[in-house]
Amino acid sequence: MNSFFRSLRAELLERWPIAVGVFVFAVALWAQTPAMVGVFFDDGIYVQLARSLAEGTGYRSVHLPGAPAAVHYPPLYPFALSVLWRLWPAFPANVTLFELFDSAALGLAAALTAIYARRAGFSAIRGGLALVAAFGAFPLLTLIGVRFSEPMFLVFASAAMLLVDRDRLDLRHAVLAGALVGAAVLTRSIGIAVVGGIVVGLWIRGRRSHAAAVALVAAALVVPWALYLITHGGAVDPLLVSNYGTYGQFAGQAGAGGAPARLSLGAFAPLVRLLLPRTTPVVVWPLTMLLLTTIGVGAWTLFGRARSLICSLGFYLVIVTLWPYVPDRFVWIALPWIVLLLVAGLEFLWRRGTPARWSVVVLTAAVAVGFIPQQIMSLKSRGFAQTAVASSERFAVLANGIASGLPDSAVVATDAEALIYIYTDRHTVPVYFFEMQGREAVQLSTDQTVAYWCRHGVTHVATSSPAPEILPLLQELEERTDIIVRSLFRVRDGPRLMEFTCVT
Repeated sequence: MNSFFRSLRAELLERWPIAVGVFVFAVALWAQTPAMVGVFFDDGIYVQLARSLAEGTGYRSVHLPGAPAAVHYPPLYPFALSVLWRLWPAFPANVTLFELFDSAALGLAAALTAIYARRAGFSAIRGGLALVAAFGAFPLLTLIGVRFSEPMFLVFASAAMLLVDRDRLDLRHAVLAGALVGAAVLTRSIGIAVVGGIVVGLWIRGRRSHAAAVALVAAALVVPWALYLITHGGAVDPLLVSNYGTYGQFAGQAGAGGAPARLSLGAFAPLVRLLLPRTTPVVVWPLTMLLLTTIGVGAWTLFGRARSLICSLGFYLVIVTLWPYVPDRFVWIALPWIVLLLVAGLEFLWRRGTPARWSVVVLTAAVAVGFIPQQIMSLKSRGFAQTAVASSERFAVLANGIASGLPDSAVVATDAEALIYIYTDRHTVPVYFFEMQGREAVQLSTDQTVAYWCRHGVTHVATSSPAPEILPLLQELEERTDIIVRSLFRVRDGPRLMEFTCVT
């Protein structure tokens, strides 16, 4: 009997990556919300593009007047959703299918990452608990609760690294890894960091022919998309570059000269807020340095077994540091990789003796105090979903008013314009225009905004809430003489809909 239980235990421990994947899949399903698609903007764009592909109108932003070509978002995730849309074309009922797909993708990514961790030397206890904590962290639950491309990206990136960071590597593995990282780039543009990381990792190992194979196969997949961007990017209205232009246009707008000024630890701020207690800078800064140092130690100790992972994560964080976007969303999806490095660093320091062990004790205590209460509170109250649900309640009022009260020919300037389109079938444009100057989003003038609206036949202006950046614009509209605005309905501190007419 004892031998049976020992054998069963060994079998279960050997298969712990599968258990991690199944657990993460179940948690991802539980984390789904009743929020409308589009409350976080990108999720609405992805689903609108999926609908456009499914209905045969091409890869276009059909919600905008003129239906310009879509060049901001890589096509693979919308294409995957479009296949599901064809299977179940009844929106919004088919969102259930999208939720199942994204949850399955996150579970698969967790299983692949766990297999990688086991191969890198992590035990079921260390690796399993670390990955369960990372994939189940409330920021990732926020991401999985809406239609974002991160889970699908993580599947491709994790699978590619699993293929190349192995002792026995042949050309077939390299070719398949190249296809996978190419798919990662076509899912999220920042996947280029994984391409670079795998190529450099293989090159360092002396596997130069394999590195070349990965690069060539990835390029074969990505170059057609790049050519598409070159030929279609110019069709995007300059006022829409920030949300709808190519990343090259966006970077040019932000200004390459400002990149050195953006070199800071800002990319690690989300990690610090998640893991460390919120206290005085005198305490937080030493803990931050200890946290980052421990992660660096973990990267150093794992480098011989996980070159592609370390190089990919390094390139990834460099891009996040330089890029003018808020880094949070980019950091959260890399959290499982970062946590593995943190655990490896803690284990290495613990083995160094008493002085190093004190640093492990201090950092572990800080993470326990900083992360665990936040996690318990978020899980208990479903706080990770509150922003999406609260926003959805406001947008539901607005969408119902537009769908029932406006003619089919209406063109509405609104926030979350893709959401309003997919729920009302009215063409939409942004209500708020901005351009990037360094890391700062600078609002365009009311003259520029009104000129764009008049040029594209806007008939109504709507907003889900009196946001600080929108309220001054609405107030100024009422004072202008070159337009006529008439309130149709207004909810105090909530949605607002106005009729809009250009006089000149």
